[in-house]
Order: sequence, then structure tokens, then C-alpha cells
Amino acid sequence: MEYNDALLTLSDTATPDPYVIFANGKYYMTYTAGDRVDIWSSNDFLSLGTNSTKHTIWRPPPHSHYSGDLWAPELHQINGRWFVYVSADDPAQGNKSHRMYVLGGPPSTEDPCDSTYKWEFLGPIKGLRSDQWAIDGTVITLNHRLYFIYSGWPQYNPHKTDLIQELFIVELSDATHAIFTPVRISRPDLPWEWSGDHGINEGPQFLASPYGNWIGISYSCAGSWTADYKINTLQYIGGNPLSPQAWRKGRKPLLKRNKHTGPYGPGHGNALNVDGETLMVFHATDRDSQGWEGRKARVQRVAWDSHGPSMGDGTVGRMVIGSNAFWHAGAKKKGESQWGFRGMLSSAFGRSD
Repeated sequence: MEYNDALLTLSDTATPDPYVIFANGKYYMTYTAGDRVDIWSSNDFLSLGTNSTKHTIWRPPPHSHYSGDLWAPELHQINGRWFVYVSADDPAQGNKSHRMYVLGGPPSTEDPCDSTYKWEFLGPIKGLRSDQWAIDGTVITLNHRLYFIYSGWPQYNPHKTDLIQELFIVELSDATHAIFTPVRISRPDLPWEWSGDHGINEGPQFLASPYGNWIGISYSCAGSWTADYKINTLQYIGGNPLSPQAWRKGRKPLLKRNKHTGPYGPGHGNALNVDGETLMVFHATDRDSQGWEGRKARVQRVAWDSHGPSMGDGTVGRMVIGSNAFWHAGAKKKGESQWGFRGMLSSAFGRSD
């Protein structure tokens, strides 16, 4: 069966580091707004960028050690409550002070955007090293246990280098408490994970086939400011998730730029399983020279075979306009089933409620 490479732009405005979750009959999207945490909500997944309700749920107090450069917030349901995980820095110290923080919200049966509820700042995750630079944290469930995966500078970093970012995992006893010591499960050891002298692994996200026969994470690599930003995978192959040997890195990118046409720098998003198929949400720019500007949320299918996930030839697909074109374009030609979108039973894998 041929791969349907339709690619749809979800938002016409900048929405870097998009994260989408389906809960209680609605879709919710967070993204990097910089000075606050926003959530967009919609009954229609593909209308998140064009016909959604937009809410600012939290702003940090000014001049605090967590009031600068809020990056990649994620909305999670854990043990009956909504939580947001977000990295932030101290404006007086800049990027080197980025750490992960947690916000607590209403019960997960309620709308996280309910304006009558005041989100609570819960502080950093207890048990994580306070001296390690950390961003892009996500929470996943493996073997009925909670784990926190994030991107950080090396744990042994006497020269305080900011050139290397690695992926770490730590077990959680609950939404705000880590147990044991974080373990590195990936480092930038492939040539295409580098941009100049920067080796980068970041943006980890849970990724699983609809029927659970392939489980792992996607992550982004190379410089997010370049057109060569891309997505790769780490497969969980069994055993203790806190062991580096439990993870197998993909030897070629899951998704990268097309050399001849945009969008460019595809990366940092998450996957949702919908009606037995998988959609990858990620950001990318319209032009190859935009750097961090104009990163817009996009969506493209993930296919599965005996080797795991794939996205056609591994490059961004053909741009389509409108939800009908995305859901149905090429479906009959390529032998794919039609999508029962209105009645879909969808969920974000890695949910922990």
C-alpha cells in the first residue's frame, strides 16, 4: 500500500513546538508562546489553528527565576489531574538557567481551559538535579510506570558546555516527584544530528503503533534554527526503561526536509493515534532561511510496517489545503481506508490518567 504523504498546515501563525492531546471530546494544543502558557481548544483537530478557542492559563510573576523564555509547554492528564510541564529560565541569567517546572490544574475530568480555575505553580520536579540545564520534558507510561524524559546538557559538564544536548529518562513516583537518578538514553552520535559544532537531541515524545507492537519515542535533532532540523526515533526494545540498552536508535531520520521544496526544518511535535492510524504534529517554516521565525504547526501521517514507523521517503510531504484534502486526497488511489473523522476514537499515546 502506497504512503499518503499529504501535509497540512494547522496554523497560519507561528506555533513552535506544538503538542496536541485529545481528551473529554476536545483537542487541546500547546506551543511555545514565550512569556506565558496558552492552550487552544477545538472539537475539530484540523481546525485548531483556524477555529479554536484560545486561552492563556498561566503567566509567571515578573522577574522570577522562571519568568523568561518559557519553552515547549505540554498538557498531560496524570492520576486524575491536569498538569503542564514547561521549561523556563531566569531572565537575569539567560538560557543557562533553563530548568523544567510543573503547573497543576483542575481535575482531568474538567476542561483545563476553564477560566474559573486558577492554575497552580508547583515548582521544579523534585528529585531532579538543580544544576543541570533541562528543557522539553514529557511524561510517558511504560509497563504501568511513569517516566519523565527530557533534553539536557551532559550531567558531567565541568566546562558548562552548551554545545551538546542529550536525552535523559527518570522514573516518577507521581506527577511532581522523580525517583532514582536520570539516565542518559541518547546522545548525538550520528553525523546528521549535528549542526556545525552543536550536537542536539531534544523534543522527546512518546510514539507507538496503534496496536502497540512498536513502542518508543520520537525526538528532534540538529539545530532547531536550521532548515535541517529533523525527527528521529528511539525504539523501546524491552527490559528496564532506565537502562540505555533498552533503547535502539533509528539509523536514518523519520522525517527531514525535502531538498527541493518546503516546508523546512520539520521537528518538535508529537504523535496521535486516530482510527487505527498515526498522525505526527510538528513545526516547520515556509522558507529555508527563517530560522526560529515562522515555525508553524503542521500534520502528516506516520505509516507502520514490520520495521516500525516510516513517513514515506522520510521527507516532508506534499502540501494540501483544507481538511477534506488531507483526510481524503489520494486515499482511494493509494488503497487506504477512508477516515471516520467525525466519529473517531482518538487519544494521545502516553497519557497517564
